Amino acid sequence: MYLLLLVSVLSAAPPAKPAEPAKPAEPSKTSTPAGATQFLKARTGNQAIAQIFAPGISGLSAEDKRVAWYMTLAAHAGEDIAYDQLGWKLVDAKRLLEGVYLFGQEGAGGPGLFDKRLTAYLTRFYGQMGNHDQITGQKFVPEFTAGELEAAAVRAFRAGAPFSVKDELALHTWVSGLKPTLFDASFEPSLTSKSPPPGQDLLTASSNTAYGPGVTLKDLEHFQEKNPLNSRVVKEDGKLVEQVFRAGDGKKIPPGLYAEPLSRVNAALTEAMKSANPKQKPVLAKLIHYFETGNPKDWEAYNIAWLKVDAVVDGNLGFIETYVDARGQKGQWEALINYRNAAENKIMELLAQRAQYFEDRLPWPDVYKRKKVALPVAKAVDLVATNPNPPAGINLPNEQNIREKYGSTSILVANVMDAASALRRLPLALEFSRTPDERAQAEKYSVTARKWLVAFHEVLGHASGQVDKKKLGKNPPEFYLKEYDNTLEEARADLVALWHAFDPALVELSPEALKIAQQMYRDFLVEGLTDLSRVEKGDEIEEDHQRGHHMTVNFLMEKGAVKQVTQDGRAYWVVEDYDKMREAVGELLTRLMVIKATGDYEGIRELVTQKGIKFDPKLRDEVAQRVKAADVPSVLFINASRLVPVVDAEGQVTDLKVDPAQGFIEQNLERSVLGKLSPAEATKTAARLASSPDALKEAFKMLGRTAPAAAAPATKPAPAKRGALKKAGAAH
Repeated sequence: MYLLLLVSVLSAAPPAKPAEPAKPAEPSKTSTPAGATQFLKARTGNQAIAQIFAPGISGLSAEDKRVAWYMTLAAHAGEDIAYDQLGWKLVDAKRLLEGVYLFGQEGAGGPGLFDKRLTAYLTRFYGQMGNHDQITGQKFVPEFTAGELEAAAVRAFRAGAPFSVKDELALHTWVSGLKPTLFDASFEPSLTSKSPPPGQDLLTASSNTAYGPGVTLKDLEHFQEKNPLNSRVVKEDGKLVEQVFRAGDGKKIPPGLYAEPLSRVNAALTEAMKSANPKQKPVLAKLIHYFETGNPKDWEAYNIAWLKVDAVVDGNLGFIETYVDARGQKGQWEALINYRNAAENKIMELLAQRAQYFEDRLPWPDVYKRKKVALPVAKAVDLVATNPNPPAGINLPNEQNIREKYGSTSILVANVMDAASALRRLPLALEFSRTPDERAQAEKYSVTARKWLVAFHEVLGHASGQVDKKKLGKNPPEFYLKEYDNTLEEARADLVALWHAFDPALVELSPEALKIAQQMYRDFLVEGLTDLSRVEKGDEIEEDHQRGHHMTVNFLMEKGAVKQVTQDGRAYWVVEDYDKMREAVGELLTRLMVIKATGDYEGIRELVTQKGIKFDPKLRDEVAQRVKAADVPSVLFINASRLVPVVDAEGQVTDLKVDPAQGFIEQNLERSVLGKLSPAEATKTAARLASSPDALKEAFKMLGRTAPAAAAPATKPAPAKRGALKKAGAAH
């Protein structure tokens, strides 16, 4: 990887000329480049399972391997929390589907169609962590019938599936209660509704569980949340109550929501702490303490400590990103475990070292520039434990006050980017290149351009700028910007990357920096155009990243920097003039920074509603057909390399083996088992599962049957009473 040696720089970008006109490119039958097959695990229709690899595990120290293993177990232990946050009955639905898959298939004696459809649906259910598309928010339903599922559930129960029911009558009642969740597309149709239908608001139209039944936006107008990130707001006896996510400490602090899984998370983190180096130990201790108390001050203390330690093996665990909450307040459970990728790390480190240089050259007024940028931690990593839809880049913490005072950590997820570039981004860049010359440029520069954009987005984007504390007072920008905050922030970070792309300093990063910057601009337009194919129904965008992207492209079109061109019956978004586009990027970037700094809700609402939501469905349909014809998957689900612990006679982990051969469904089933066990039992079970493919069914049976499940109503459940011990789902 190139080094960034910023010896001498200018204050303005060199002129960037548009590409010379050329003959139209011939449409390709397939855009998948050579070498992509190593990442392709499986393919069904428009979705693909992408395999990521972890070659650096073997080079870790014995201590770091143990840290990686036990942090991975912590990730598994909290997984059902994420499912529970995404739907009121998703944990039960997950338990039912898993039991049927393992114990209730028709097998060779049946018609075979149900088994095929069950596999397809469970793959998508795992991939989306529920029954809503995480990009569009739209619900999807299985192709098999409710009757077929119920018959399969009976087969599974008779075969020993550990459902939480005492007999077949109770089983039928339980399965019947799940039918609206699984089969009715009009029941809880939208995961996060930021454009609610008439008669509903952002909360009542959303099916996630951030707010209890009957809680409306109006109810929250004068309600002050003490734990805005890690709580659920419900109504109890007509009054609003915050149910805090915490394990409790067994002494003064009682257990709260998700106490049981968080206790298992802490048990695994405690084991990881035993092998962590002296600098990392207190960081993990602070995270454990936060999961006990749920106190926002303890979360802040953990983040400040985390920023000061650049660990080889690390993770992002907790209630972090707020995209799923329509208000942009409630954090969703996240667990991404990683180790440093030294080969890709140099660019990130050197960008961080020159963070002040890039901050000084941003286009917005000096009053909103940070005068003393704290040296951020920036690194490239490979993930070893992840959800199926991980980010390509990360910048944390999200809290503005911590960023300004202590800096941030920026992460480029190398193994995820490699897989995504090979299977989707590069093929689309090639397919949607308008001319042979642009196609050749994409082939040569697109992968590097993507890595630069992500690096700039994370290191220089999210971490940039400062707010007007006189106008905002003690509240962060999201307090004022509400449901539009995430959209603004993602668009702002992208625009920072686009602005810096033509900085003359980057010629030291690569002698072909100008061509890479031009490719970054073209790829940004390709991404915006092809993202339309993800919204299969309607003419509105819901997801924050896509709204920000669409808003930016429409702004650039209004300024005449970007134009939609139809050539041979196919639409393209093209750069009219690179200098003009960079000028427009700077204009919108400045506008967004001022809106953020001053908490201008009306300003961002106007931008997003006018430019970021609506699109032409005819254009979407055309793009979707071209993506399909090019045989490029629209959806990627990530399959991590399986970690297999090597255990000695005393049960101690002495080594980690890496197995990339495990299937996607099998990996998720194994995680379901390991997440319900103590660290010691999970370690033994993992070693046993790796040695015997048939051990998975036995592992599920060993978890046993829990108390009988009550019949589930076809509505949101009544909230638990204050202080009640709420599980993320009954054990398998």
